[in-house]
Amino acid sequence: MRPDSVTGPARSRGRMARLRDDAIRWITRRHAHDGDQAHLGRDRIYILPTRAGYTLFGIILVMLLGSINYSNNMAFLLTFLLVGIGHNAMWYTHRNLLGLQVSTLPVPAVFAGQPLTLPLRLSETAGRAREALVLRIGTHTSAPFPVPAQGTHTAQLELPGLARGVYRLPRQRLDTRYPLGILEVWSWLTLAPEIVVYPAPIDPGHTAGDDGEEAAGAHDRREGDAPDQIRPYRTGDPPGRIVWKAFARSGKLHVREFASGQGDRLWLEWGAMPASDTETRLSMLCHQVLAAHAEGRVFGLRLPDQALEPAQGVIHRDHCLHALARFRSTPVEMNPEPGP
Repeated sequence: MRPDSVTGPARSRGRMARLRDDAIRWITRRHAHDGDQAHLGRDRIYILPTRAGYTLFGIILVMLLGSINYSNNMAFLLTFLLVGIGHNAMWYTHRNLLGLQVSTLPVPAVFAGQPLTLPLRLSETAGRAREALVLRIGTHTSAPFPVPAQGTHTAQLELPGLARGVYRLPRQRLDTRYPLGILEVWSWLTLAPEIVVYPAPIDPGHTAGDDGEEAAGAHDRREGDAPDQIRPYRTGDPPGRIVWKAFARSGKLHVREFASGQGDRLWLEWGAMPASDTETRLSMLCHQVLAAHAEGRVFGLRLPDQALEPAQGVIHRDHCLHALARFRSTPVEMNPEPGP
């Protein structure tokens, strides 16, 4: 098979996709950027027949011509009955989207390569339930969902994994074919939640001594610090401080406790990671941050352009992970289409 026969259809599909995107941008040029919330008014709702709708239109046209040709009153009655049903379906389909409010929710941060979930909140204020709504981004589609009258619903859309960095959400599409499926109504949304993707954790390896301390990173020990203390294990103590040799001898759990609070500080250093490329170093630091947090350590993070002072807790862990995700990275629009 010649290469041209393979790349030709792909180029044609790419050209058609670009033309389609240009047409959508031209149609929606009068719409302001939504930001965190969008209200679906009449000026931003579009409606067209589906394939089933075009088929029904053709059948009605044939029936009308037959009714005129044979002057059959029953055929006229059936034809206009179908026209009335189609007209009511258009009204109901359009009202199923009209007046909805769509707002963003915080997108949970994920690690590189993990699928992420986009949550959007839909609110109904007109007093009528909405049925069979579908949220789309590119080729990714949510399951149909309802919105109760005077209520809210959180729609969730699964998206593929991304590389490390910060992303903006591309254009979204909310549509429905309720109730008969012969018409489709939709609206384009430009909601802009921020998507943060952490580096994928990679264990840099460690050289463990008798006390189980990691070689990666550096402890901030000062001369004159008192030696470590050994005390019985208490509920909530970090597993990393358990003295396993003492457990093997006595069968009882003991933990190592620093006599000075300064002795427990750990610095996670950019230069201490055994890698040369940026992404691998960030992944190793990510693993070290998670490990230090799991052990309840007081740790700090040093990157080439910033330093986070030693602290502990979930908030500090998240600050460190966000710093790794944003390292020398600017927000870009994510690509919703699957790779080749």
